[in-house]
Amino acid sequence: MRVRSFGPILLLLTFYHCQKPPVPKLEEVKPSLKIEKGLVNIKDIDPNIEIDLRYSTRENFTGFVIYPFQTCLLRKETAEKLKAANSEFQSYGYRIKIWDGYRPPYAQKILWEKVPNPRYVGNPTKGGSVHNRGGAVDLTLIDSEGNELEMPSAYDEFTYKASPFRKDLEPTVSKNLEVLVGILTKHGFKQISSEWWHYNDGDAKVYPLVEVDPKLWEK
Repeated sequence: MRVRSFGPILLLLTFYHCQKPPVPKLEEVKPSLKIEKGLVNIKDIDPNIEIDLRYSTRENFTGFVIYPFQTCLLRKETAEKLKAANSEFQSYGYRIKIWDGYRPPYAQKILWEKVPNPRYVGNPTKGGSVHNRGGAVDLTLIDSEGNELEMPSAYDEFTYKASPFRKDLEPTVSKNLEVLVGILTKHGFKQISSEWWHYNDGDAKVYPLVEVDPKLWEK
């Protein structure tokens, strides 16, 4: 009578049972996007955008701190358009630097008291500014080393020098402005005649005036 050996089979069964089951990979859980009355923190949408809110410091035309927060808010729709524009700027070696985004209504009143000229500051009793809706942004471009590109004037220059339609610009300034305007308008923004740095979301007219505390994002 022939006796069969079960040794190899037992070894295989032992090996099989000793193997640890594969551990499933846990998917990274991204934090939910904080949205208040349609506004978001632009850094949550595009962390590559530089923020330098001048009205949160004394480095502005008033010489006073206008609002006490460091977070730049924008309408989510506006922020997404700005992200798309910034992506294209980065292909040229540039990035967006923001000086002002959402501006609470109380800040608008302070600015109007300082400069009661509707050419430069929206009258808070007549609809205020698109900034109060989170649909406007004051910005410039910086290079790979963080240096601001040369533009027609300094920020908050309330004279003809701030106009993007000047005919007396130096060739370098004109070229920089051409890149800025071209890409931003391509992605849905509109420029104004009095300030080269100010851009309105093309859909801003449908955005409501809102009162939101940006410090909610800083807690």
